[in-house]
Amino acid sequence: MSKIYKKQKDSRLRTSFRTSITEGIFAQIYGNLSVIGSSFIVKLMVILNASPMHYSLLSAIGQVSAIWQPLGVAITHKLRERKNACIFITALGRFLTFFLGLSLLFHSQLQGIWFVLILLFFSAGLQSLGSNIWIAWISDLIPLSIRGRFFSKRNQVLIGVGLIVSYIVSFHIDLFEAAKGAFKASYIHLLKAEHFFIPQNQPWFLAGVFAFASIIGLIGLIFLKRQPENLITSVPELSLRERYLSPFRDKNFRLLLIFGIWWMLATGVGSPFWGPYMMKKLSMSLFEIQLYNTISVCSSLLSYQFWGRFIDNNGNKTAMKICVALGGLNPMLWLFTSPGNYTILWFEALISGCMWAGTGIITTNFVLSVAAKGSEQVYSGVYGAITGLAMMVSTLACGIFFPSALTFGKRVFEPEQVIFGVGGILRWLSFIPLFFVVEKQNVPLHKALISLFKSPFEKR
Repeated sequence: MSKIYKKQKDSRLRTSFRTSITEGIFAQIYGNLSVIGSSFIVKLMVILNASPMHYSLLSAIGQVSAIWQPLGVAITHKLRERKNACIFITALGRFLTFFLGLSLLFHSQLQGIWFVLILLFFSAGLQSLGSNIWIAWISDLIPLSIRGRFFSKRNQVLIGVGLIVSYIVSFHIDLFEAAKGAFKASYIHLLKAEHFFIPQNQPWFLAGVFAFASIIGLIGLIFLKRQPENLITSVPELSLRERYLSPFRDKNFRLLLIFGIWWMLATGVGSPFWGPYMMKKLSMSLFEIQLYNTISVCSSLLSYQFWGRFIDNNGNKTAMKICVALGGLNPMLWLFTSPGNYTILWFEALISGCMWAGTGIITTNFVLSVAAKGSEQVYSGVYGAITGLAMMVSTLACGIFFPSALTFGKRVFEPEQVIFGVGGILRWLSFIPLFFVVEKQNVPLHKALISLFKSPFEKR
């Protein structure tokens, strides 16, 4: 990042980067522990005996929240300052997850499940709204020429810290399981907590984790308040209706949106069942699941710098082609798993981490690169809402049309594996709409790969 700073003498940029790292650490810890997609949320749903349809709804809620994003445009339409609106809305969303543990107090597990789903719907929606405002805020601070490297460096630090915290928490949650190894037993004895680490106490410890995460997330917003802000000097003359419609008049945005819809539909297929399949069908412990996440995260950390430079040098479209190829392979590898036989998942985690690191940077950068100047928030909100709705449809469809096991020769594939296979094929087919997206600064894939393989042997 020092090279970037040599080119960018602006001290405000340095301040923005340092502040973004600090507040992002708190946000990452909060997210790893208590947002939709967290293994701890899945664990809570397993404890409450959730059905496949409930897992589909959980995953769908994560996407429905993206529909809230255009509200960010409406709220900040005539605001000269976006900072306070972003912090207030995000704070409300993070505060709600403090109460997730109350789901354990309901008379029936079904009531508890619905309490969790409703709470997460509003929490995720508010945070999605705040995130949309944040994107517009940060895009004004970070020049387009270094955004790829900025986000990659930031994500490296954030994910590394979040990983460590998740590992510690998952280890302690597993201590409550009836079956314990020698090391865990010795650790419990060292703490003199034999009467505490019993299965009956696990749900309540998990409730404490959610409360802790909420507090950490709120503390992070104190640091976010220190982030510099470029005040909006003029109020937009266009009406909200015109602003919402303006992205659709952009042909290239429409093409990018078609790709985004297809990609999110494809990634939504199977997404509700990764965690439950690992816990229930493969009988993996939370510690093993965290180990899987560790490999994935380490892969992400190692690849962020690569993706940042690759995107800046070759363009978002070229980078996305690589991610689509890897993204289709990931679900296919799950077809080779069975109870007690999931070694291939460690390899899959490597590919998955690299792929999602790339798509995370590319998606944000791609939308911002095609957006008209001053309309980044509108483009981001519209894109997030529509693609989120697409993924919501596919996740719900998985629960509604949950298949039966499939027998192929001597091999029996679990219903979840059938869904994973369909999802992999759909991911590969997203090459079709991606082909039509136009990007000004784009290097053909074959030239980018030739340059990539040549570079290690070139003298610098």
